[in-house]
Amino acid sequence: MKYFETHTHYNDDVYKDNLDDILKEARDVGVDKFINVGYNKEASIESIKLATKYDDFFAAIGVHPSDVDKDTAQDIYDVYNQNDNKKIVAVGEIGFDFAFVKDNKEKQKRLFIEQIELANTLKLPILIHSRDASLETYNTLKEKKAEYGTLFHCFQPSDDLVRLAIQNGYFVAFGGNITFKRNASFKNYIEKMPIEQIVIETDSPYLSPEPYRGTTNNSSRLPIICKKLAEYKNMDEEYVADTVYNNSMKFFKINNHLEM
Repeated sequence: MKYFETHTHYNDDVYKDNLDDILKEARDVGVDKFINVGYNKEASIESIKLATKYDDFFAAIGVHPSDVDKDTAQDIYDVYNQNDNKKIVAVGEIGFDFAFVKDNKEKQKRLFIEQIELANTLKLPILIHSRDASLETYNTLKEKKAEYGTLFHCFQPSDDLVRLAIQNGYFVAFGGNITFKRNASFKNYIEKMPIEQIVIETDSPYLSPEPYRGTTNNSSRLPIICKKLAEYKNMDEEYVADTVYNNSMKFFKINNHLEM
């Protein structure tokens, strides 16, 4: 089986001394595509550098809501124009995060909408980060549509978001958190979500699946996530692996970028 890693942060300092070893471990279990995701201007530039260095890497560029006071949508537009952009496949991760700061909701919303508009200008899909913000995410997506695709990263399901995703053909990414015992409620939402709209991710270095929870994550653990997803969907594991891989290729239009 082969796997497509749709969300990772291999520019993180935790990998600075052993990245090639980590990537070999992932490739050895069948991972052959990686999306490295930016969260501010600097991290977006680093994602492009990784995509330039490794043939199997692609980049997403964007400003995470936690960096709303640091960088702007214009900064990301400049990153796109001032660097090799052939392997930039998405704008992200962008959205809302109210886990620790809740007094800047309007500022986060403005940045989110500006980056959706940027993605539309660049004809790229968006990768959404939504933490403790299901209602705001729902309302904003009803207000401003991403014209080239929407993917919920590290999907935190709610009834409204699941309904919105299914109705609009949005994609959702499930990661290591679906293996946590306290997250058994994921089963209900995973059963509802069409397999054709699902991809998998690790969000490395975060969210290591069981039994590695609490350790630095890496893409070699994608098969664990895929196995759990297949269990929840009551589907053959190989079929699920093939389907979510093809979903990822389709969403990110990888073949188009390889031809550039």
